[in-house]
Amino acid sequence: DNIKSGRELPTKEQILRYTDLHFTLDKARWVRKYLESIRVERTGRNMHQKRFFLKVDDGHNIRLKVLAKKMVEAVDTLNDLQARALDLYIANNPDSKWMKPVQSPNFDYDPISTEEIVESAQRTLSVSEKSMRSSALADEDLIDLEHRARKAQLLHVFEIFTDPDLFARLRDEADPDDSDPTFVPDPSVLHNIVQQYARRIMYHDSDFFIKTLDKVSFQDLILDDDFSIEDAFKFVSLFGRHQLAFGLMWFKDAVLDALEMSKERGNVANFGRLSSRHKVLGGWIYSCTHTRPISKEAWWYLLKILKPPADVENRFVRLCNNFDDMVNFLSFGAIGMLPPSTFCSKEHDGVDAIMPRKHLALSGVVIADMESAPMPPHMTGPIPTTRRARKPGCTVWCEMEIRGFMFGALRNEPDSFNDAFIRELRARPDLFQVVTRSETDPGRDVEIFPTDALPMARSRYFEAPLSLTANRPPGSGEWNVSRSAVDVLYGTHCEMPGVPNHPFLGYLRNRNKIGWFFRFIKFPVKYIVILDTVPNRHHSVLAKNVVWAALRAQGYGEGEFESRKYARASDNLFQKRAEELFSWTPKN
Repeated sequence: DNIKSGRELPTKEQILRYTDLHFTLDKARWVRKYLESIRVERTGRNMHQKRFFLKVDDGHNIRLKVLAKKMVEAVDTLNDLQARALDLYIANNPDSKWMKPVQSPNFDYDPISTEEIVESAQRTLSVSEKSMRSSALADEDLIDLEHRARKAQLLHVFEIFTDPDLFARLRDEADPDDSDPTFVPDPSVLHNIVQQYARRIMYHDSDFFIKTLDKVSFQDLILDDDFSIEDAFKFVSLFGRHQLAFGLMWFKDAVLDALEMSKERGNVANFGRLSSRHKVLGGWIYSCTHTRPISKEAWWYLLKILKPPADVENRFVRLCNNFDDMVNFLSFGAIGMLPPSTFCSKEHDGVDAIMPRKHLALSGVVIADMESAPMPPHMTGPIPTTRRARKPGCTVWCEMEIRGFMFGALRNEPDSFNDAFIRELRARPDLFQVVTRSETDPGRDVEIFPTDALPMARSRYFEAPLSLTANRPPGSGEWNVSRSAVDVLYGTHCEMPGVPNHPFLGYLRNRNKIGWFFRFIKFPVKYIVILDTVPNRHHSVLAKNVVWAALRAQGYGEGEFESRKYARASDNLFQKRAEELFSWTPKN
């Protein structure tokens, strides 16, 4: 109350009307001082009840709740003031364009509430009960001691950014035997990665940016009274919780920076435009994302550090600047640095499509989805229905075919492997029905082979005498196509027997679907749909045949598919690609 002196916190509407930068910063300093006074009272009351009461009395409890509410209001107001100060700073800066963020957070995530930040900050390190009982210090000194202890713990938490030797010590403690030939991350690169990523968070967040303007290092920022406990918890949450969400692009750029810095032996990565380079906390970052190809070493560091879960591959596709980037990313996943996607992990009779998809990725074929509807033997072929037949003594039979398929992409540019792979598919119409679509072709131009490609789903009804399953009549009559091969790409509104009537959108008409593999792709590709010629069987059979075609196209196999030949050919492919992916590591 003494700090406020009858003044009220400005509302958000009032703050938006501020036009003077210095006035806004003065107001922010006053709110910060008010916030610190609330923190002092909360700390003092918590210490008081711990020293003299076994249980918090109602009066203390009510006051603590009031203080918590006031603290949330003060933090929100301070954030609004700092955001307004940043807007005014940019307006007065002739190079204001460089403050535009690299990307908008298109990923779904839960923002950090002010209440969560405040409550988390209150649970930080406190001086021990023993030190309180044995100390003869006044309450004011004890409160100051506790706040200093919190600052000391902040320095310890932020040691990952301030101590360049931390990662080396951790590595030596974890594995003191340096004779192990296994390649491990370079400690200096790891330190530069976390620093560069942290600098981007500070740069793109309005609350942090203002506080970094006159600071020369992370330690300088942390020790400053302007960097509060709430700021620390907000930063730690942003740093740790969103690396696979909106922070993924920044993390990729941080990896590229760090690898370049390790070569230059400096604190700046010299491969961006000077106009977009800015100094933050003693180091240089770029305000725009890097568009150069991602090296194999960078992919290794990214996946080694982030350890992404299954089914987030589409987020990493956003990082890719060309088709080789995407293939290298999936290839590192194929050698064990990514868990398999759900769509290829579904088993049928104990068999899945995980290994074929991995080998296709190593070959340069991107598979984004597989689907099928395998039927048990008694449902393969015509089955009797309850419909009333027109002919006496007959039953209406239904025959339905649903073909498993794979959807993915090939390199759009002319490529010798693509040509050989397509030739292998064309040569086997008894196994494959194929549709390709290049993004650089006009309209909805597609290539289909064979020209009379079988549809994904079709059905027909006919009348015949009722018989046992073993002696079912052969199907006859005209087929009703529910899903053509092209419909897999562009969708249809046709109904399927036994399926609720809803539109089938197709992959290329549903590009903004959350989780779609190619949702964030930035370069043209040639989409491909491969259907199984034989209907009603699991897509793992199709995947096995497709990967054999890819191995034959590269010269690793010949003749018909056999398990032993497949094992030998895939091992040779794996060895070759692994050597290419790790060509940047030491020769030994």
